[in-house]
Amino acid sequence: MRIKGIQKAALLLTSLDTATARELLKGQPQEIIHKIAMELSQLDARGKENTDQALQVTREFCGQIQQAQTGALHIKSFVNSLLHGTAGKEKAAEMQARMQQAVREKDPFLVIASAPPARIAAILENEPPQAISLVLSALPPKVSTDVLSRLDNEKSQRVIWRMTQPGEVSPKTMRRIGEILCKRLFDMNREESPAVKEIVPRDILRKVALVLSGLDKDKRDSMLKEIETRNKETAKTVKALMVTWEDIIKIEDRSLQQILRNIESTVLAKALHSADASIAAKIRSNISERASEMVDEEVALMGEPRKKDVLAAREEVVKPLRDANEAEELLFIEEEG
Repeated sequence: MRIKGIQKAALLLTSLDTATARELLKGQPQEIIHKIAMELSQLDARGKENTDQALQVTREFCGQIQQAQTGALHIKSFVNSLLHGTAGKEKAAEMQARMQQAVREKDPFLVIASAPPARIAAILENEPPQAISLVLSALPPKVSTDVLSRLDNEKSQRVIWRMTQPGEVSPKTMRRIGEILCKRLFDMNREESPAVKEIVPRDILRKVALVLSGLDKDKRDSMLKEIETRNKETAKTVKALMVTWEDIIKIEDRSLQQILRNIESTVLAKALHSADASIAAKIRSNISERASEMVDEEVALMGEPRKKDVLAAREEVVKPLRDANEAEELLFIEEEG
């Protein structure tokens, strides 16, 4: 059921303490106060069943004051929805400003959780892992996941470890941390800083890589150079995605044999650990019987390899394939259609 404006105002007030709610209503028209008071009475009669709605309204409020697209404070749209046209523009804006401050003071992490993950990551990136872990522990899991994925790999590993080792932190200290981060978010918006760059999903860059792979070398190189002038990391990722571990089954046997001939059996043994059956079969069918036996010997000796070692080994197998592809020496099986 759609929540009406006065209902939203009442629900938002229920998430605040009495003194703050009373302060927010100071100077409002009696008609507004009366309607909100009536709605609060009905909410009180219904009891705890309104908790989820109150949380929803509070999050909507926090989200509206920080819009992801422009980073600006979109006060008018929320106020119009909240008061449903029953208050004048000046009174509505005044009430919204008071509510905004009240929510920040009651729980600054509600405001932080409503900000775009890329912006949260931007205000946290220079903080030590212990401080970041405290913040992420106070945010909803989905938000924390999105923020963590935007930190560099080394820092994110240290942060997640810190999250498994929680320390005693007073509510006062947590509130202070939240207030500082809120201020950074609002300063970022007010200064109209450049939009924080979102991480481009891997599947999108993979599509770019496949498109470029179909071009002749000169044209492909010129386009990669253009990407590199704008963002070196993006260009590096696109190059890497032109040939991946999963592409091995699409490579013609002769081309694959030439590359695998120079890969050590210890590397192949790790790379083949838990590999897809079709990829493992493709590789084993393109190495000699003796080489296959050596791989089996290495598998028997190495035990359970770490995931990062397996990925590193696969990268060692794929890198010469990429080099051959860049030199237009790698042949792929032609697909029908």
